[in-house]
Amino acid sequence: MQMWKNPIVTAVAGILLGFFAGFLVGQGQPGPPPPPASAEASNPHAGVPGAPPLPGMSQQPPEGGRTTAAGNPQLLEQVRNLEKLIAQDPGNYDHLVQMGNTLYDLGNYFKAVDFYEKARGIRDDSPDVLTDLGVCYRETGRSKESLVLFDRAADMSPQHWQSRYNAAVVRLFDLDDAAGAQVEVEKLKTITHTDPTVAEQLAGLEQEIKKRTK
Repeated sequence: MQMWKNPIVTAVAGILLGFFAGFLVGQGQPGPPPPPASAEASNPHAGVPGAPPLPGMSQQPPEGGRTTAAGNPQLLEQVRNLEKLIAQDPGNYDHLVQMGNTLYDLGNYFKAVDFYEKARGIRDDSPDVLTDLGVCYRETGRSKESLVLFDRAADMSPQHWQSRYNAAVVRLFDLDDAAGAQVEVEKLKTITHTDPTVAEQLAGLEQEIKKRTK
């Protein structure tokens, strides 16, 4: 299932959502001001890519979705510009986060982790950063660590839909914990959401949970 970057979930079936860069399914984390003129001011992030969509589910996650951006010339140019800015000011939180976001969108999760962690060393109060970092961890085979981050983001911001959804995806598809995933779904049902496709996403996720609890 995909996760929201702030889309881990591309379809209810195994994708996480991320906030900053490409989201799997999620809202967009308000990105820091772009250094170069071509950068987006706000990227949809907070998710985890990777699992197949559930039967009958569309590939597009609510509120946007993550797309393959490897080799995107604009993103590569943004990386070069950010490298210069970070060399001049290594402790700039916004630039570190934006570099993490850009690398996330390029699919370079290992490097994205480095920059997100550097940003957390300066300030660790953003559920969006935690969610995107969690997606990167999941994409690099560290599902249990990703779950810790999703849980922390959800505790930090109880209305943070993407982190809770991503936690459900990891529990169900990575950790084979259908009961734990259902607990997350029940919590998700208490969160107000304006996207009309969210109910469909939850219904698809619950169908998958039922299959795994028979």
